[in-house]
Amino acid sequence: MELLTEDAVARFLVDDPIGALMDACSDEGEEALVCQRWLRDSAPKRLIFDHMYGDLLRRDKGRRVLDVGGGVTCLTRVLAARHCYELIDLMAHVDEPEVERARAQADRPYIHIVDWYEFAPEGHYDVVIANDLFPNVDQRLAMFLDKMLPISREVRLSLTYYPQGRFYMTRREDGDEIFCMLAWDGAMTARVLGRYVDRVVEPDLGLLTAETRSVYPNGRQVCLAVLKGDRD
Repeated sequence: MELLTEDAVARFLVDDPIGALMDACSDEGEEALVCQRWLRDSAPKRLIFDHMYGDLLRRDKGRRVLDVGGGVTCLTRVLAARHCYELIDLMAHVDEPEVERARAQADRPYIHIVDWYEFAPEGHYDVVIANDLFPNVDQRLAMFLDKMLPISREVRLSLTYYPQGRFYMTRREDGDEIFCMLAWDGAMTARVLGRYVDRVVEPDLGLLTAETRSVYPNGRQVCLAVLKGDRD
């Protein structure tokens, strides 16, 4: 496990391999993508991206990869070309023409616009990735791990949480109720991840409650974790 820190971001920016790769492969249309703009504008996001996808972009080829909630950037195309790559995403930040353009850039169907809970996997995966999804956007972390660990060799997570109190007012899509949703803090995240501590590579649950200066103006923290799946 590893906590995102200012020192780590500074070391990453010496070379910034993700920024360099984007410069090399992006086109004008891809620069307009929301997820690509976020990646361009945030060095911490690029560092996280490098941890989650770097080996798949630069070294490994031919692996079976399931990317959950990864969005669409120019690097999506690179991943699809190098691997048997599948993307599950509700596409909240991508318009239909952009989705169709991304689909057309691969020689096979690889984008599934569906909630991961409803996704029916075929076979198993070498790597399952959930980048910046749990638990801030999606609180079903335990359900996700219970679904993905049996069908994967490893699950890579970037866990986003708020040490200070934070909440969102939101409306149900399938009803007329308004909910107040409390964002998870580190202790809540640690309680759930602790159920799987025997799966975690180099576990250190104390990182999730450590008092560390955030690299983000809104105070959120990010902890990177890899869990061993059942498929050896």
